[in-house]
Amino acid sequence: MKRQVAITGLGAVTPLGNDLTHTWDGVVEGRSGITRLTQFDASTFPVQIAGEVKNFTPDPITLPAELARLVGRSTEFCLATTRMALEDAGLDLARCDTGRVGIAMGGDEEYLHFARFNELFAKDYVYQAFADGSTAHNLMLAKSCDLAKQWAFRKKTDIGSKLLAIQHQIRGPVETSHTSCSSSGHAIGKAKRLIENNDCDIMIAGGHCSMISEFSVAGFYLLGTLSTRNDDPAGSSRPFDLNRDGFIIGEGSGILILEELEHARKRGATIYALLSGFGSSSNAYRLTDTPPDGRGGDLAMQRSLDDAGLNREQVDYINAHGTGTLLNDASETRSVKNLFGEQAYKIPISSSKSMLGHLVCSSSAVELVITTMALHTGILPPTINRETPDPKCDLDYVPLIARQQTIDVALSNSFAFGGQNASLTIQRYRG
Repeated sequence: MKRQVAITGLGAVTPLGNDLTHTWDGVVEGRSGITRLTQFDASTFPVQIAGEVKNFTPDPITLPAELARLVGRSTEFCLATTRMALEDAGLDLARCDTGRVGIAMGGDEEYLHFARFNELFAKDYVYQAFADGSTAHNLMLAKSCDLAKQWAFRKKTDIGSKLLAIQHQIRGPVETSHTSCSSSGHAIGKAKRLIENNDCDIMIAGGHCSMISEFSVAGFYLLGTLSTRNDDPAGSSRPFDLNRDGFIIGEGSGILILEELEHARKRGATIYALLSGFGSSSNAYRLTDTPPDGRGGDLAMQRSLDDAGLNREQVDYINAHGTGTLLNDASETRSVKNLFGEQAYKIPISSSKSMLGHLVCSSSAVELVITTMALHTGILPPTINRETPDPKCDLDYVPLIARQQTIDVALSNSFAFGGQNASLTIQRYRG
């Protein structure tokens, strides 16, 4: 019999708040975390809005001074959010067999740092410092070495996972996924499998991301995927609305503590939900577009339900990928109809990105945290700014305000750039 996986701890750092409480309160209230860009001067950019994490200070408990200058913002989010999730779970890893503890993360790269490093290298700043050994260049050499060291750290997508392993002396599997927008969804799926297969009893699973930079904003804009509603940041992310014009790039981190059910029960842990299903698929379509017929996403959802041993009629709620782009929202709606048929019209669906923006590599994890809270509290998140119905998106998207509704089974979907899909199923624990 397959070992069951419990969710016992949650942590979040998002554009709505720097902990789970502020994030969830913002979701329930239907607040937008999207504001004018502050991380670089975007005054000459066609896109000047983002879902930035605000007033975040790295936690000295989780980030020693000697590492502070070597890691980027994404890793800072990861370390702080993991501490929150462990505290929420009531877990002291120093008292655990850390050979039975693992990590699975969806991480990102520090693109802004790449741009600045390459700019300096192009000016021969770094090259000259290494080529010229004269005393006059010692200071330049020292600065160049420091810059190169930072680049070597920040370019790695797995630096957050590695630092967590060192910090907590975790000796179990440590894995990092990078499948664009579904990165942390696939990481959580891997974590589930490791517990089910008796490789671990505890997994720290989730994602972290900070891609708000000149590079990312310019790149996504040129692909035609970003909203340019600069005069109305709070109203700019409009998933499933007729007047949607693209997604909003965001940043943040979501971490879940997963445990084998009996392990959690023995220590008297609070069990938010069971992580019962994971499904993955590929659209095999295009690198930048989703298929109009919705094929691919429907397969991921079906595989997730099959993995959970549940049928379609048992699904009470779906937290959608819901980016707010013209093609994605219509395709995702089609995916739901493909799988659920007429039942699709009876399932409440909402997009957390309407409030958070698109947190890219961390979006799956943050949205699963929100879905878990929805199941735990009986409050369904709203899709804010969904004001004008789109005939192609005609399902129940919980528009504008949160809804009180008890749910027992929920899906959380991530349909990534390039067609790499992840669907996670959670269900109520009845202990």
